[in-house]
Amino acid sequence: MTETTSQHFAPPSLSSRPQGSRNDAEAPGYDELEDSGEMEVKQVTLRKRTGEVKQHNIKKDGFLTAEMVSSCGSNLRRIGTGLQHLSLPSHNLSDVSVLSTYVHIQKLELPHNKIKDLSCVSHMPYLAILDASHNEISNFFGFQPPKNLKEVNFSHNRMTKMEDLSAYSSLSKMDLGYNSFTEISGLEQCCNLSNLSLAHNKISKISGLGSLPLTHLCLRGNQLERIEGLENLKSLQVLDLSLNSIKSLSGLQNLHLLGSINLEKNLISEIQEYKHIHDLFLLRDINVLGNPVQEQPDYRLAVIFLLQHLTVLDQEKVTAEEKVSSVNKYDPPLDVMAARDHMTHLVYQLMQPQVLYDRTCHTTRGPYFGEENGIDYHYVSEEDFQNMIHMGKFIQTVQYGGHRYGLTRDAIEDVAREGLACCVHMELEGVLSLKNSYFEPRYILVIPTQVERYTGPPEKT
Repeated sequence: MTETTSQHFAPPSLSSRPQGSRNDAEAPGYDELEDSGEMEVKQVTLRKRTGEVKQHNIKKDGFLTAEMVSSCGSNLRRIGTGLQHLSLPSHNLSDVSVLSTYVHIQKLELPHNKIKDLSCVSHMPYLAILDASHNEISNFFGFQPPKNLKEVNFSHNRMTKMEDLSAYSSLSKMDLGYNSFTEISGLEQCCNLSNLSLAHNKISKISGLGSLPLTHLCLRGNQLERIEGLENLKSLQVLDLSLNSIKSLSGLQNLHLLGSINLEKNLISEIQEYKHIHDLFLLRDINVLGNPVQEQPDYRLAVIFLLQHLTVLDQEKVTAEEKVSSVNKYDPPLDVMAARDHMTHLVYQLMQPQVLYDRTCHTTRGPYFGEENGIDYHYVSEEDFQNMIHMGKFIQTVQYGGHRYGLTRDAIEDVAREGLACCVHMELEGVLSLKNSYFEPRYILVIPTQVERYTGPPEKT
């Protein structure tokens, strides 16, 4: 017996129903229903006679049935963007052929199951997003291409060979990571493909990418030894080549839109390799953690100097101080060079023995109590003093308190021969005389604040 009921629904809550229901041929288009603001959906329920059991209603292990789809009513919905969305993750499914009757699905998510066959997708002309990751699929795109299919996730499957995808011209994002591909092929006509991941496969050479409009490319965890085949990817902005065996950065120099490069855990060993990407002025982030080049002395400053536009190096922010230090180290301006030379000379000077020699003068007066000849003064007679003057021994002589005092040239030169400086004290007349000699002294003027302490006879101790 057949019973027909009618209900009114607002547009956001439209339920999906299998193709072939009673009013399927007469149903207006989805756009018309949305514009009307109200739609009428007739639900047909077949009542089974007592004792009748139909095979397609029996739940089998791994088989998706219509009842199971209905029971996932909360996962089969029309969301705000207008996508008809069915999500069945982690249901241990191996057969989803029943979905071939759900022709209006636009987003299908079947991750973490045991699916091997996706031929049902051939009957979904409106499908735009497909997630079949973490399954057991070995057939590469084993279905007729939905004309609006834009995003596909086939990661963590069992695919080994890429086939021609020229019929899938709308593809813009594709994840084929964690399969067993050995080469890249079949993508040349994917003129809308902007995001491609082939991470953790067995690819040993970059090829087959042609002039694709890729902005994001991930080849992490393959068997690459060199960077090649990327020169025509003029739109590439983000590149991940980590976990390979790459030794050189050659091959990146023409990718002028690159902003981020990940080369973690490769075999780059020379700082000079960074010269290949010196002219990539939009490059802001590069990661070479786990490469031998990091063992080079002053590695970080050297890279920052070569790539002045970087903001992140090895997952650490590049500071303004590091940029200034790198320039001062590898291409210092003249004022920095002058300051550095001055500091060098000052350090060497301070490393010399710091000894001050107070040279002993000659005098015609007699020693005071406690004074010793040759330590406090050289005590000589008036006649000897005059002879020394005539022989040119003195740099300067003064007369004070009825006695004569003089500093000999030999006293200073003896100190200079040892590479040391001589500290002498003299009156202003001696200073004027010293200025006329070949010595180049530095002067310190000492003016007493209490004159009475320095006049009159010396105090006896």
